[in-house]
Amino acid sequence: MRAKNITLGTLAAICGLLHTACSNEPDMIFDEPDDNAIRFAATTEYSRTGDITTNNLTSFNVYAYTGLGTNPNLFMNNVTVTKTDINTWTYSPVEYWPAKEEVDFYAFSPATWVGPDGPLKPVAYDSYPGNEDIVYAVSPNLSGYVGMANAQVLFNFRHALAKITVKMSSTNTDIQVKVSNVVIANIMTKGSFLFPTASTAEKPTEYTLGRWTGQNTPVTYVVHMSQTADDIITLTSTPTDMIDSEFGMGGAKYVTPQTLSWRSNGNGSDTYIAIMCSIYDTQTGTKLWPNANTPAENVVEGSTYGDGLMKFPLSSSLFSEWYPGYHYIYNITINSNEDMGAIEFGTPQVDSFVDINTNYQ
Repeated sequence: MRAKNITLGTLAAICGLLHTACSNEPDMIFDEPDDNAIRFAATTEYSRTGDITTNNLTSFNVYAYTGLGTNPNLFMNNVTVTKTDINTWTYSPVEYWPAKEEVDFYAFSPATWVGPDGPLKPVAYDSYPGNEDIVYAVSPNLSGYVGMANAQVLFNFRHALAKITVKMSSTNTDIQVKVSNVVIANIMTKGSFLFPTASTAEKPTEYTLGRWTGQNTPVTYVVHMSQTADDIITLTSTPTDMIDSEFGMGGAKYVTPQTLSWRSNGNGSDTYIAIMCSIYDTQTGTKLWPNANTPAENVVEGSTYGDGLMKFPLSSSLFSEWYPGYHYIYNITINSNEDMGAIEFGTPQVDSFVDINTNYQ
């Protein structure tokens, strides 16, 4: 898949969005069918830490239906398919292709996110606390007999959630930015997922992609939390990935796709990144921000370290929604703040003497 890069600016910081996708071709062994038993194989996309990939997918569950989609009859009921040591997929008891009927297959992983009602109805899901990747696949209208090429069902899995990562840096050597906490706020965690009706092996369309409805229940996701002074992160010119920071309490999040809002500068139902931090003069150690000029809404009352609060929108003029299967990386660079209050000296000017001549004779 193609990589997409979007960059946006916000006040004293720069927030960037990056969507990346990496194919990970599997080393799969495909058995030659010698009977009409139904066999499975699977591929999936992406290769990021924590994601479900072709290589680390070890099991998935399958529902299957006959009836050509108009009058579905349950054929396989939440069957668990497991990868063997030689990269083949097995399940028990083995099912066989029904004569003169096509079969629609629906697969998903992990097994816990689709309930006993199966994938033909909206599947309720709660993405909180955001540490679980979920994938799905559909292979419809299949039939198989001895010697037929499609006797093995090949699933191409797609990611059902969006993935969010926050990176932070500071390239201004005159200041030190010390970050204590980072959260993403007002994120809807619950919703219902609808499986697509067409094959997920086809190019993405409204028919081959699953979709979400009824998103609700906003919460705040913790990306980083400092429990002691040692946990505070001092930003450098090299972006710190909060998922990789030693004291990250949350890191990257797998979240329900949803509409993003920024209508009232981080108030009400706005969706945003909130950063608790303090800014110091590098040479003197003097605290520059927050200070007496900082608006009350940007001062964290009761903060152990006297931090201020910065808010950055999750949406932009280029996008206002998170989509499933996209990895959004927000790059935040803090180099100054408009009310930091540091005193600076410019080029001096000296008035010329005014000549007053007094002549005596």
